[in-house]
Formats: sequence, structure tokens, C-alpha cells
Amino acid sequence: MRQGWLWVILGGVALLLIALIVGLYLLGGDHQAPLERLRDISLVFITVGVVLWIMLMAALVGVAVWLALMIKDKIIPLLEELTATASRVHGTTNFVSEEVAKPVISTYSSIAGWRAMIKTVTKGVYPKGGKKDSSNPDSGDIS
Repeated sequence: MRQGWLWVILGGVALLLIALIVGLYLLGGDHQAPLERLRDISLVFITVGVVLWIMLMAALVGVAVWLALMIKDKIIPLLEELTATASRVHGTTNFVSEEVAKPVISTYSSIAGWRAMIKTVTKGVYPKGGKKDSSNPDSGDIS
């Protein structure tokens, strides 16, 4: 359905351009040669094109100025706030990791110390069967 409307619009624009060219050609006086009439018609189209081009460029400059003001007023403060938030998150993460890791590390170091002490104290003691554990090279007689 949309493609049908596209062809209708293109046909209307083409018909309008042809009617404009024929109308401008007929407006030329009898004292003008056909080539002079076509020259004048092309000058009209060039002038209209330049005017449209200037209006489009002015609109583009207006959009660029609006975008620059938008960046200055909205995006730069938003980026500054985002940087501050990231800095706070980084600080909070460091604090939490230190405060959570410190007790865990001290607990595990205490457990490791107790294990080492128990291992050292019980090094000469055998399991209930009274036999030496051959799979463990650390178990055995203290010599």
C-alpha cells in the first residue's frame, strides 16, 4: 500500500515540474528564441535550488547550535554526575571489600595456625589401629 502512495507522489511531482516548465516556456515573449526561454527557465530552477539549499544549510546550522547548547546544558552535567557516582561506587567497593575480607582472612589465618599447631603436636601419635599411615608421608615416628 505504501509503495502505491510513493508512485502517486512521484507522479504528482513530475507532473507539477512539467507543468511549471511548460508554463514558464509559454510566459516567454515572442521576441525570445526557444533557447533563451530554456535558459531563463533553467535560471529560475537554479535560483530556487540555491534558495532551498541556503534554507537547508540554515536549518542545519540551527540544529548544530541547538545540539551544542543541549550538550553544554544537559549532557556535560550528566557525565559529571555519572563520574561522581562511579567514584562513590569505587570507594564503597574498596571499603566493603576491605572490611569484609579482613575478618575472613584473619579467621582463616587463625584456623591455619591452629591446624599447624595441632599437626605439630600430634605428629607422633598414630590412628586407633596402632599402625603407621603409609599413605601420608608426614605421619610416622619422630626421629
